[in-house]
Parts: sequence; structure tokens; C-alpha cells
Amino acid sequence: MSEDYDVFLSHSFKDRDWVRGLIKALSQRNLRVWSDSEWVQAGDSWREAIDEGIRKSKSFVTIITPESVSSSFMAAELGSALALKKPLIPIVSRDTPSEELPGPVRLRRYISMDEPEIVAEEISRRLITKSRNYGLSKDEDRLCVTN
Repeated sequence: MSEDYDVFLSHSFKDRDWVRGLIKALSQRNLRVWSDSEWVQAGDSWREAIDEGIRKSKSFVTIITPESVSSSFMAAELGSALALKKPLIPIVSRDTPSEELPGPVRLRRYISMDEPEIVAEEISRRLITKSRNYGLSKDEDRLCVTN
């Protein structure tokens, strides 16, 4: 299986303005980003396109906000990424109560949702560190950067 993207970006449509800034900042760091806004075309099956995007991505970044925690799409994407053992990098907004975080996110350190440039730098640092640490166990490899 080829991994064409460095990052699969899971987010709520309501967060699209902030996400656009993150995509731009990640791209400026030469990271290839899969986002539904760029890769799902008219007539495409959402489920098939998203599943393929997750499969073809090295890591899974999920944006957790009060809008996204109740999304069945976000839950399905998170489940697919975990089933494929993709490294999970959660980004959590400050206004999301910790008790509302999905279980797999609660068990990891996350990045606080800040300016897109700052978050992109944290993601980039995480991916560089991961690529240098091939000797880590699978559990250690799936840990995320600090919040």
C-alpha cells in the first residue's frame, strides 16, 4: 500500500476556515495533506473517498471541537484510522470539555488548538520525530505531541 499523503485531516465542516489555515501552514512545511475539501469531488462516495484517504495517509490528524465530538463521520473516521493503526495526532479546542473527548483521544496527549501556524509546527515536529524513531514500540509510536 502506498502512502501518498503525510496527513489525513479529519474535521467538522464548521471548522473549515481554521482548517484552511492549517492546510496552508502544513503545505508550507512540505507536508502532503488529504482533506475532503480538496479530494472529494462531486459524485464521489464520501465513505469510499475518506477510507481511501485514510489508507493512503501516513498519519491521522483529528480536529476535536464541540461541533465535531458529536459527529458520526468523525467517529467513523477515527475508528478507521485506529483499525489501520495510523499514528493519531489529536488537536483539541480549548472549549471542548475533556469528558466529551472520544476515548481514544482521552488516552493520548494532544495539541491544543491554537493559531494554525503553531499547530502545523507541532504536527511537523511530531512527524519528523516519528520518522527518526523507528525503534519505538507500536504503543510508543502512537503517542502524540504535548498539549
